[in-house]
Amino acid sequence: MSFYPSKGAWGLLFLICVPLLVAGYFGYRVMTSVYKQEWGNGVVIRADEYVQSGDWVFDCEYGRLVSRRPLPVPIAELERVGKLDIGQSYLKEEDRAPAREALKAITGRKDWYRELRYAYSDLEESVVGETSSLKAHRFTMLANHRGGTWEVDVWHWVGYGDSEFSVYIEPYDEENHVDHAKALKQAAQSCPAPQ
Repeated sequence: MSFYPSKGAWGLLFLICVPLLVAGYFGYRVMTSVYKQEWGNGVVIRADEYVQSGDWVFDCEYGRLVSRRPLPVPIAELERVGKLDIGQSYLKEEDRAPAREALKAITGRKDWYRELRYAYSDLEESVVGETSSLKAHRFTMLANHRGGTWEVDVWHWVGYGDSEFSVYIEPYDEENHVDHAKALKQAAQSCPAPQ
C-alpha cells in the first residue's frame, strides 16, 4: 500500500493553494499600503508603487497624485481634438451665464491652451487590488475676461483608452486655486509617511 498522493490529489492541492497564496499576497500588500485614500464605502485609491518610483507624490487627503516634475501640456493632442467637451461645473446660478461667455471668449483665442500648466493627476479608484491606475491629468490657467479673473481647467482623460479632454471654468478664488506648487506641498504634508 502506497501513501504517495496521486496526480489528481496534487492537482487539487495546487488549485487550492495557488489562489490562496496569491490572495494572501495581495491582501498583505493592501493591508500594508501606506499611500492610500479611503472613501469609506470600500473604495480605496492606492499609490504605493507610484510614490516608490520617486517620480510622484500622493495626496492622502484628496486622493490625487502629483508628478514631481510638471507634466507637459499635450498640445499636439489638443490641437488634433479641436473642440473640447465642456464639463459640468458646480457654479452658482449667477455665475453660469458669465462663465459661459468667458469660456467662449477665452477658448476662442488662437492658441489659448498654450498658457495651461500642469497641476496634478487623478487615480482610478479600485474596490479590489493593490494599486490604482492613472485616470486623468489636470492642467490649469488663469485668464482675464471683462475685468474678472477666471480659472480654466482642462482635464486630460487618459485611463479609458483614447485620450479625451474636458474643459471647466469658474471664477478665480485665490484660497481654493490649486496649481502644481500648491498641490505638491499639500501632498507632501498629507500622508503619515514621508515621500
